Amino acid sequence: MNKLKLFERVFPLSFCLFILISLPASANEALILAGGQQAMVCKSCHQMTPNGVTLVGPPLWGLAEREIASINSFNYSDGLKQYEGKWNAQRLDAFLASPSEFAPGTKMTFPGIKDPGTRAAIIAWLATQNPVPPNWLTPAAQLPVKSAGDGILLPGENMELVAAVCSSCHSLHLVAQQGLSKASWDETLQWMVDEQGMNELTAEDHEAILIYLSTYYGL
Repeated sequence: MNKLKLFERVFPLSFCLFILISLPASANEALILAGGQQAMVCKSCHQMTPNGVTLVGPPLWGLAEREIASINSFNYSDGLKQYEGKWNAQRLDAFLASPSEFAPGTKMTFPGIKDPGTRAAIIAWLATQNPVPPNWLTPAAQLPVKSAGDGILLPGENMELVAAVCSSCHSLHLVAQQGLSKASWDETLQWMVDEQGMNELTAEDHEAILIYLSTYYGL
């Protein structure tokens, strides 16, 4: 049985439609808002704008409207090229859970997102990054969204933002083991952009992350 047929059995369309109907508009809006926050993990390597270009990874705008592994400017792995057709909620859920299992040999070093509620939120937000947003909902759309930093980083304002940005490249335990001055954290963030391929942060996000790190993991 191929992977697409397996997805169709595990996530029947009728079940996803039931979720779509049962979720009130406010719940959908909250899910998308949470997904946008958690999608910082994606924005570290991918551009999201309509005129986005390939960075560490290919741009994600219009994902629902193009074939999988179809951006000419990016050299996809054979593991991803094996899939025919387009992305949908079920394929995205499997990919985000474990990129290396979904597409063996993938160039994406991100280890994946284990929390199904968080994946559901990111997928719902990704749907809005299309000219005509599809109804991308998974059975986990009604679950709470758990930050990648829960149980690892100290609770505080902008902890979720820090978790989303930092976990895209390395374990959050690495952050928790540090103790740097605000100036040193600033230099570290800039080094990640200049030398490690991290997408440059907005001035607002940069400052928010810097304040959190220097407050909870500072000298």
